[in-house]
Amino acid sequence: MKNRGVHNMRKVFALTVVISLAVGILITACSSSPPPTPIAPPTTTKESTLKQSWQQEWESVVAGAKKEGAVSIASNWGPKPRQAIIDIMQQKFGLDAEISSAGASQQGEKLLTERRAGIFSYDIAVQGANFGVNLMKPSGAFDPADQALILPEVKDPKVWLGGQFPWFDKAHTMIPFFARLDTNLSINTSLVKPGEITAYKDLLDPRWKGQILLRDPTTVGAGSGWFRENGRDLGLDFMRALARQEPAILDNDRQCVEWLARGKYSVLIAGNSDQLNNFIKEGATISILDAKDSRTLGPSSGIVSLVNRPPHPNAARLFLNWILTSEGQTTMTRNVGLPSRRLDAPTDHIVSVLIPQQGRKYTEYTEEGVAGDAEALTLSREVFGRLLGK
Repeated sequence: MKNRGVHNMRKVFALTVVISLAVGILITACSSSPPPTPIAPPTTTKESTLKQSWQQEWESVVAGAKKEGAVSIASNWGPKPRQAIIDIMQQKFGLDAEISSAGASQQGEKLLTERRAGIFSYDIAVQGANFGVNLMKPSGAFDPADQALILPEVKDPKVWLGGQFPWFDKAHTMIPFFARLDTNLSINTSLVKPGEITAYKDLLDPRWKGQILLRDPTTVGAGSGWFRENGRDLGLDFMRALARQEPAILDNDRQCVEWLARGKYSVLIAGNSDQLNNFIKEGATISILDAKDSRTLGPSSGIVSLVNRPPHPNAARLFLNWILTSEGQTTMTRNVGLPSRRLDAPTDHIVSVLIPQQGRKYTEYTEEGVAGDAEALTLSREVFGRLLGK
C-alpha cells in the first residue's frame, strides 16, 4: 500500500509539472505574438447610400418604362424636335414616343375634352406657361413633380440659371427648361433696312401701316403671352396705336413665319421661335431683333409637366428626368434653337439675340403674371378684336 501511494504521488507531481510547462509556453507565446487585427465593419457613407438609393430607383423606373413600351407627349414641337425625341427614346430606352403636336389652345381643348370623357391619353406635357397656368392647372390635370425627380444631375441647383432649380409654380407642377429672350420681333431683311426698326415704338411710323403681321393675341398662346408681358413695358396706349397700324392677325405659327419669309409682310410680332430658327437656317431673309423698349425672359414652349393619371407612369417619370439632364437639354436646344436654363447646355448654334446676357436686367415670366392672362385676353380682344371681326 505504501509503494502504491508513493507511485500515485509521483504521477500527480509529473502531471503538475507538464501542466505548468504548457501554461508557461502558452503565456510566452501570447505575450510575444502581435494582437489579432480586428475586422473592420463595412464602410458606408451617407453619400454612397444615397447614390445606391437613386440608382436603384432609376433602374426600377427604366425597367418599368420598358415594360410599358411607350411614352405619350402633348407638345407643340415641329418636325425636327419631334423626330429627335422619337429617335432617342427608341434608341436609348426602347420606348415609342407618341407625340401629339398642336398649339396651346388646340392642345388644351383636346386634352381637357378627352379627360371629361374619362380618356387619359397623355403622360407628359411640354408646352408654354399659358397652357399650364390657365388651362391645365385649374382642371387638376397636372401632378406635382417633386417626388418624380430622381437623377442627381437634374436636382443639382448649381447647373441651373440663377443657381436654383427652375420651378415655375408654387405647386411644383411646371418646370421650365428654356430661357428665351422674348423680343418677339422679327423682320424681313429684304424689306427693312438695318437700323430702321430698333424698338417696338418704331412700328408706329406710318410707313409700316399694313406691313405688320401679328400672331393672334386674342387666343391662348404666343400672341397672348406677348400682349401680356410686353404690354407691361409698352402700355395699353401703345397697343391701341399698334392696332391703328392695321396689322394682319394670324393664328398659325408656320404660316406667320412663311409669310414673313416670302415678303408678304415686313415685320412679324410673336413669331414661333422654332419656325423662325428653321427658316433662318434654311437661308430665309429673316432677322430676329432685340427691341430696346421691352426685354422679357420667358420659357417659350419649354415647360415640362407630369399629366395626371398617365397611361405610362414609369415612362412619364423617365422622360421627365431625361429631358432635364444635360443630354436632354442638349437635344432640345440643338433641335429648337433656344437657350437652355441649364448652364452646361451648348449655345453655339443659337441666334445670339436670343441668348440672355450676364448683368442685363430682364422681366421674367411668373405664375402670377401668367395667371392674369384672362384679363390680358379681354384687353387684347378690346384692342385688336375689330381687326378680326370680333
